[in-house]
Amino acid sequence: MAYGNDNLPGGHSANHSPTSPFPILAATTTGKEKNVIRQDLLSVACWRLNDVRFDFGSSFVVPEAKEEFEALALVCQAHAGAPLSIFGHADPVGNDDFNKVLSGRRAEAVYAVVTHDVARWEKLYGAEWGDPQIQSILKALQAPSVLAFQQANQLAADGVAGPQTREKLFAKYFQFLFPEPLPKNRFLGQGADADGKADFQGCSEFNPAMVFSKAENDAFAKSGSSAARNAENAVNRRVLVLFFRPGTIMPPSKWPCPRANEGSSGCKKRFWSDGPERRSYQSKRREFAETSNTFACRFYHRLVQASPCESSAADLLFVEIFIDVPKDADDFEDQFQLVSSNGQYDVTIPRSAAIERPPNQVVLIFTNVISGLPYSLRHFPNAEVRFDVFENVPFQKLDNAGGGAARLKVLETSAKDREPKPRLATRDPLIHDDPADFYNDESWYADPHESGAAYL
Repeated sequence: MAYGNDNLPGGHSANHSPTSPFPILAATTTGKEKNVIRQDLLSVACWRLNDVRFDFGSSFVVPEAKEEFEALALVCQAHAGAPLSIFGHADPVGNDDFNKVLSGRRAEAVYAVVTHDVARWEKLYGAEWGDPQIQSILKALQAPSVLAFQQANQLAADGVAGPQTREKLFAKYFQFLFPEPLPKNRFLGQGADADGKADFQGCSEFNPAMVFSKAENDAFAKSGSSAARNAENAVNRRVLVLFFRPGTIMPPSKWPCPRANEGSSGCKKRFWSDGPERRSYQSKRREFAETSNTFACRFYHRLVQASPCESSAADLLFVEIFIDVPKDADDFEDQFQLVSSNGQYDVTIPRSAAIERPPNQVVLIFTNVISGLPYSLRHFPNAEVRFDVFENVPFQKLDNAGGGAARLKVLETSAKDREPKPRLATRDPLIHDDPADFYNDESWYADPHESGAAYL
């Protein structure tokens, strides 16, 4: 059954490469001694849900995650006998204990979705959710209001999302996201521990997929702006599901990870001897997929060291935008802002930081752009004026949006697969508006790092 998918807007699923079993060494005995054979803990498949599928700073799973949960269902079918466990991860902003709580809640939220455990979501609702999350659920279920939902589901119709209404809402939402629930004995701990030990856990900020360089971290701290830092850190905020070899048995008492609702001291007992150094900001930016030295927890590191789901390249995009903008006579430097619809990605590039190509072409390069979100590009020719070059458009749909002649060139790529995307029109009067010149100008083909790409 085919199920691996590295093109999910908000996640990834994959099979792990087969691992050869360790050789079994046995010896003769002279008395009542026994040879004991212990199978190693091996993961056979994975699934990842990215930060973009949660409300920012929250454990609430947004409706758009339905596509990723459909992929998870396929992995479950392909590995019907494989027990699974869920790992939540936070970014390295804030303290360890706070991030332990958040990462644990995200793991528990996913666990509740796939097991249809309404009581767990009610607990999370009481801890951090409110009316905005109720409204998101209503919209996903195509219910115009709480009152309308109550009337359609034989509930007391008072228009208030009380406990009984939430119970029905959560149950319907689980059905929407993941129709066929998994039994709790499908998990590594088999549901034996009431607090989910071995079934789900939060890893706090101990296993970042990417660590800034010291210079980058200092620059973010000096700027005082959290938006750009949060956008760059999105790769670290994730939930990962690991599937283990069929027949694997793990008594919760033997599982090394602390419960999601416990502190971080148990995690730190499993650190590499150089764990603090791995988490530290060093001379260069590091990614686990490239350097394998960003995870502090040796236990988790061993489980995922060859997992395709622990690669940052699949879901963060390298975006180049080609536009023709003549320079103004005033002293104000043009600014170009790329912002996602939910505000998680918000980066402004001054003209001096772009690539200039004669006569007036500007190449804007945005890195670590979060996939699966609509974006707006804003042009500020001076301090008082703003033009929306495009507004709330996913890069996948930039196909002459707005209807006019194509004047904007957009290339969306990932580190794994550089894929050209269509062009888009803009009503910004400063953007080059001569279609003939747009198509005749081939200087933008000349970038050496783009050689071999087939542009549209």
